[in-house]
Amino acid sequence: MILALDIGGTKLSAAWIDNQHCVARKQVAMRHDEAGFLIALREVTQAPYPVEKVAVAATGFLREGQVWSVNLHTIPFWKGFPLGQVLQQQFNCPVVMLNDAQAAAWGEFLPRQSRLSSLLFITLSTGVGGGLICDGELRIGSHGLAGHIGHATVNVRPLDAQPGNCGCGREGCLEHVASGTALARQASALLGRPLDSRQLFILAATDPQAEAILNNAARAVAQAIADTLMVVDIEEVVIGGSVGLAEGMLQRIRLALETFPALFHLPLTAALGGGDAGLLGAAAWAQRQTR
Repeated sequence: MILALDIGGTKLSAAWIDNQHCVARKQVAMRHDEAGFLIALREVTQAPYPVEKVAVAATGFLREGQVWSVNLHTIPFWKGFPLGQVLQQQFNCPVVMLNDAQAAAWGEFLPRQSRLSSLLFITLSTGVGGGLICDGELRIGSHGLAGHIGHATVNVRPLDAQPGNCGCGREGCLEHVASGTALARQASALLGRPLDSRQLFILAATDPQAEAILNNAARAVAQAIADTLMVVDIEEVVIGGSVGLAEGMLQRIRLALETFPALFHLPLTAALGGGDAGLLGAAAWAQRQTR
């Protein structure tokens, strides 16, 4: 049985998968200090199932069992944290780790592989992540950074006129405009009260300012898609994450993409795995490693 873990900026999810079937699933809030994280990890993985392999989908980039945050505001102690070693000690079995969006990209490619060989997966959630499939293979990169589209720059600026650096240290990142964190920041500034991204989507039905924030974010995502097409020539774009899968967001991105010349009108689809795309992709990747 595979224990799949999805470690994001907001939640920590676990699923026990046997022969590609989910036997059980648990979820707890992510903790952003090392001691709290270790407690949450033990809590979410407590279950009476034998574990033969652990498959991890984690925010950030991973090398040799260690994990780093690109945006240190997401998980501050992700600075070479020895996640692989921690899990090996806890479960005494092999551990396979991927970036969460890379894992989701693999999981979303598998049911589409009969009709395409390349795709871009974008997760719009607490942050913005991405994964690339090129010529039927998951692109990871020598630094583990391939597909990190959230930290590529766009010339669409946030509507709160905040020019400050992204948490990665650069200005103009897609994540600074279109992540759930960025949407909440802009909404709170423009609408004059504390709001999260979920509340922003509700307000967008009646408030033009709220709708403008979401449309601006969609334009930024569309620009990042167009740039990626020009670099690696993708065939399809898959959108996931709590913001990406929120009502109306996919259509906003599609409409923004359609304002570009026809060359850029790529197929745009929602993640088939929904919010569990990372979990399912990590498990599929771990199963692949056993063959």
